[in-house]
Amino acid sequence: MSMHNRLVCVTINKKCILLTLLTVTLLMVKIWIEVSGKPETIIHKSKYTLHYEYSLCSSKKKPIEGTSHCNVQCPQKPIVTVKQLGRLGNQMWEYISVWAVAKKTGHAPYVPSCLKQKLEKVFQNLTVPALSCIVNCPVEKHLVEVKGDNLKLFNGNILLQNYVQLPEYIVPLLSEVRQIFQFKKHIEEESQRFLYKASKGEKNVTYVGVHVRRTDYKAYLKRKYNASLVEPDFFPRQMNYFRNNYKAVVFVVVSDEPRWCERELVGDNVVVSRANSPEQDLAIMAACNHSIIDYGTYGVWGAILAGGDTFVYNLTLSGAVKMASLLPNWHVVT
Repeated sequence: MSMHNRLVCVTINKKCILLTLLTVTLLMVKIWIEVSGKPETIIHKSKYTLHYEYSLCSSKKKPIEGTSHCNVQCPQKPIVTVKQLGRLGNQMWEYISVWAVAKKTGHAPYVPSCLKQKLEKVFQNLTVPALSCIVNCPVEKHLVEVKGDNLKLFNGNILLQNYVQLPEYIVPLLSEVRQIFQFKKHIEEESQRFLYKASKGEKNVTYVGVHVRRTDYKAYLKRKYNASLVEPDFFPRQMNYFRNNYKAVVFVVVSDEPRWCERELVGDNVVVSRANSPEQDLAIMAACNHSIIDYGTYGVWGAILAGGDTFVYNLTLSGAVKMASLLPNWHVVT
């Protein structure tokens, strides 16, 4: 720089500094855009990203931070996540749908912390990371809510709806699904103790899990399907199939109305579960060999995890009937 230019800069020192800073900033932005190739991408601040994650949760109570391990890199491809809502059966569908869609479409799977923390109380070694794990990563501005029919055609970030059920995505992967939903050790051990007690020490027993959904479902069936609760004789008729085909069989009944079950489903080889938590009852169903279910996601998951033959009530358009249309060992009956 010539002596004249130095004198000019000394004279207007502040302007020179501002001009230099502006030039450097613009140069850095240009380099960042060229490297990333995504000028529409923004880096969300931690508080903003966490706020978005909380907005996907059914409860306004913030998830406890730090309960899920984060050992993931920033996603190099679009992500898929889900809104969380419902009880255990619904939340299992929400989690596994994110996992299955990611495998099918090549998206990176993440679930809200509230969903993962709920399921981690029941299952061990869940591997889909929480959305908060990418809190400081470059994230697309918008996640688009996409329905099942369009998932394979959508290349951007996907937000699955709450109560999502995608049987066609998980049926080809059922062996992996059963490995994913491994109950915590104390829950699994208690389910085995329950079944041993139910068998009264008899060996080579075939266990059939029976799920009876009543209470809140009466109004739901009327509103959505204009249908009534299944007739009581539905369950004994399916039980007779197993009595006729297996020498030693025990029916383990789990229900939201156990008194009704004790009154209607009587027999020396019928045991009704009482005073167990929902997760414990689900583990008991999963430990059985076969299943009889009426409707609802809870019973569906008990049957999925159990494997074997499943008899399901013919409620048109229900998730259970959709599963039965895809699995040869699931039988729809009226």
